[in-house]
Amino acid sequence: MKDEIVKSLLEMPHQDGDRLPSIRILMQTMRAASGTVQNAIALLKAQGLVYSDPGRGTFWGQRQRVKIELPNPDGRQILWEKFQSDLRSGVFSSNMPLPSKKELADRYRVSPYLLERCLRDACARGFLVREGKRRYTFPKQGKKLESEILFITRSTSWGAFHPVSEREMDFLRCAYRLGAEKHYQLRLLGFDEKSGRFVDRNGCVRSLSDFPRAVGAMVSTLLVQKPLKLLNALISAVFPISVWWEHPHSDLDGTFLKKAGWMFFNSAFGKNPGIVVGKHLLQKGFSRAVYISPYHASSWSMDRLQGLKECGLDMVPCIDERHASPWDFRCLASQKGPKFSVDIRARKIEKGILKKLLKDAPTQIPWVTVNDEVAGLLRELEEEGALKEIPYLVGFDNSAESYLLRLDSFDCNTEKLVEQMFYHLELGKKDPFHNGLLREIPGKVVEK
Repeated sequence: MKDEIVKSLLEMPHQDGDRLPSIRILMQTMRAASGTVQNAIALLKAQGLVYSDPGRGTFWGQRQRVKIELPNPDGRQILWEKFQSDLRSGVFSSNMPLPSKKELADRYRVSPYLLERCLRDACARGFLVREGKRRYTFPKQGKKLESEILFITRSTSWGAFHPVSEREMDFLRCAYRLGAEKHYQLRLLGFDEKSGRFVDRNGCVRSLSDFPRAVGAMVSTLLVQKPLKLLNALISAVFPISVWWEHPHSDLDGTFLKKAGWMFFNSAFGKNPGIVVGKHLLQKGFSRAVYISPYHASSWSMDRLQGLKECGLDMVPCIDERHASPWDFRCLASQKGPKFSVDIRARKIEKGILKKLLKDAPTQIPWVTVNDEVAGLLRELEEEGALKEIPYLVGFDNSAESYLLRLDSFDCNTEKLVEQMFYHLELGKKDPFHNGLLREIPGKVVEK
């Protein structure tokens, strides 16, 4: 029956583009079941004699394919994207005028005419301001001498705050220094997650209304277990807010991203650090590398490995998926033994895991460690004779230990992060770079 339907259709007078009878009409005229008719049409399709257009029917011939020429990318848009990338990575400072037009044209290898058009467009959209006839700078608010900026971090219920990492200390140092340079008085304020209340350094419970001179807030979410609880506590703020988001991108509620006067900044989470390290290795001529992480239960470890892979590197994973951070090992070590030797026991546990992970790891290709601390443990294992040979190492965090070890390491560009957080506070709702997205601060690999 299927063959008869095919034969009958082929014998019908037809031209390319003519519509075939509907399946219902063919069922009635040929006295065949629906499946038989559909199989017959499927056979004609397989032979390239007909094609279907959903919602319109089946037609003789082959579907006409229209080749659409993609427009050439606009030169000004490409130039502006390169410029914004340089701004985020620290080539330009929001506190200083831009280089001369000649220097900019040489940097981007564009004509003075194209550069001038791009700069004028940026001024018209509020991204830049013209100073005199030749110089351009970023828009700024009038100086508010000795105004307060709230500096909000996690704290205990009595207001105690203890920095726990070198990167957090760098963040504090940069914030204090830049705040002093800009004549802002930083008011430290802790957030107690258990009670959901703000506490000052004297242990007194405070509210945002207690600070009428505050013109903005810098918020650190590092090691805040429930960061959205902290953000909700700030929802009534009438001043601009800059948030250092130290959590996975997926954990951030989009309603906060789009909130006017709020800006979120990230430098360590996501795939970008892995991508930067991957490009560094590719430039050195490597196409394959080992990734070492005893904390692969964490999203940041997974993202760094994914970033390395997306660069085109062939990665050999040496990972332990039971733990999420160095604090897991400290918790294990605290269960047995005296408190004063917790760190020593934690490092011993971690080194035992690393020895198992690297038992069969190739040494002819580079090793990438999830952070500098792991690289330091590998060097200790080498000194102890547990590892015979360590190849070229690359780490993440660019800590003080990386200089001691002469370890090439990814730097999160904390100074530029703080600078752009202050810049947003000065402009608030008038910030021309606010686009409702998490703002990535590009880092770089610092070679030792």
